[in-house]
Amino acid sequence: MTRRAASLSVVLLLVLAVSACNRDQVMDVPAIAARTENAPKKLKDAIAFFTRQFNTTDGGLAVMNVDGSDRRALPGGELGFEPSISRDGRRIAFSRNTDVGVTSVYVMNVDGTGTTEVAHGLVLNPGPVWSPDGCRIAFRSFVDFGGGPTGRISIVNADGTGLHQVTPDGDPNNSPFDESPTWSPDGTRLAFTRNSVLHVINVDGTGLAALPNEDMALNPSWSPDGQRIAYTSLDPFGEIRLRNPDGSNLARVTTASPENGIFDFWPRWAPDSRQLVSAHIAGDQIQTVTINIDGTNPVNLTPAGVLDFMPDWSPRTSDIEFEGTGKCAF
Repeated sequence: MTRRAASLSVVLLLVLAVSACNRDQVMDVPAIAARTENAPKKLKDAIAFFTRQFNTTDGGLAVMNVDGSDRRALPGGELGFEPSISRDGRRIAFSRNTDVGVTSVYVMNVDGTGTTEVAHGLVLNPGPVWSPDGCRIAFRSFVDFGGGPTGRISIVNADGTGLHQVTPDGDPNNSPFDESPTWSPDGTRLAFTRNSVLHVINVDGTGLAALPNEDMALNPSWSPDGQRIAYTSLDPFGEIRLRNPDGSNLARVTTASPENGIFDFWPRWAPDSRQLVSAHIAGDQIQTVTINIDGTNPVNLTPAGVLDFMPDWSPRTSDIEFEGTGKCAF
């Protein structure tokens, strides 16, 4: 229960970054908001993120180049947070509050068209993430089990069909709390946290296994080369760390400084698996920062006085073009 409470406290911290979205007018949000005609059809060499730069009250999704230049609001991303860019760079999955404390998961093209609600009636931060083939989205759902609501990892097709729970319920007298899914690069497994401990499971719900994780974890992210999982530690609080997918070979990327209010959260991989982008908290500032996986060369991409959070890295121009499998079962 201690680990579950610790994990939930961090979830609440993440929610504070977007809580202004809940203030007054979050009901009946239009599925497609205003957009520009020349919006790109594909994101390359870009980072998507939540920011209050373009709407200081409610915030929303934005994109920028990987060096921090050309910051711009993402068409259709008003009130959105937790962006996840598909492997082909054409679509974004994201969360949006639809009522106080109630969240839906959406999919849209990166030019702001084709917005589809794929899951609704969720609580807090569902953390949607694309499957490598661009067909499915994993996220943290809520189920009633053991006398109250608790988190489970679910998968839904990108058109909103085929919703199903992946992680098992466990003991009703000591119900676990699952959150923060991330896909293996081959699409066969998910890593996630259960009561703040790293776990892996096959996408068919078999093979559940806990990883050695004495420092506890939140927001895991599986590297594109499949070799490591990055995550936020909870003990000590707010450091970016790496482990192999079997839980071995612990490495520290960032070091927290509680006395100075310095913490790091939400690591996401660069396509080449050599860098991470994350949210860096320094006092009352929340910045988007890129950093090498050995902890060198941290680069702040956020202008002074702006609040950024929850980044995700798009494909690179130099990557082999990925157009999806063409075999989505919907």
